[in-house]
Amino acid sequence: MELSELRIFTAVVREGGVTRAAERLNRVQSNVTTRIRQLEERLETRLFDRRGKKLVLTAAGQTLLEYADRILALAAEAEAALADDKPRGAFRLGAMESTAAIRLPEPLARYSRLYPEVTMEMRTGNPVQLANALLAGEIEAAFVAEPVAEARFDSVPAFVEEPVIVTSQDYPPIGKTEESRTR
Repeated sequence: MELSELRIFTAVVREGGVTRAAERLNRVQSNVTTRIRQLEERLETRLFDRRGKKLVLTAAGQTLLEYADRILALAAEAEAALADDKPRGAFRLGAMESTAAIRLPEPLARYSRLYPEVTMEMRTGNPVQLANALLAGEIEAAFVAEPVAEARFDSVPAFVEEPVIVTSQDYPPIGKTEESRTR
């Protein structure tokens, strides 16, 4: 069955006849009549009893109407979901453990509040493991330290970190100036 057949069928039922259904659907009456007959032939059952110019829904027609309404509603829901550009579904993300623990909790919580229809899946590993997971299609994106050896990736800097050496106060000065030691 095609959605167009179900739309024609439900229009005939809702409008109470072929003529009004044809007007509502902007089709010629003969097209609507032909499509209903083709649907009945395909299903090998009568959907309407013809009583003069009046069509009366049969028991099989009533059963089809219930399914047609559900199918058409589901098709409309699918179209609306695809037209809506909000993210949804699973998002598989990779990160190094330190990044996942320190940098990501707040942005991921914010993202989850903005897009509740997204299910986040987190995978941790070192940059090589995460690069391999990306190449294998096991994750969609990853937070890794540079350099990433594989040239097939697009990358965007996410965080800029300045390495700092930390020692005890009793340790001899690390830098050349007092200022660098107290930073």
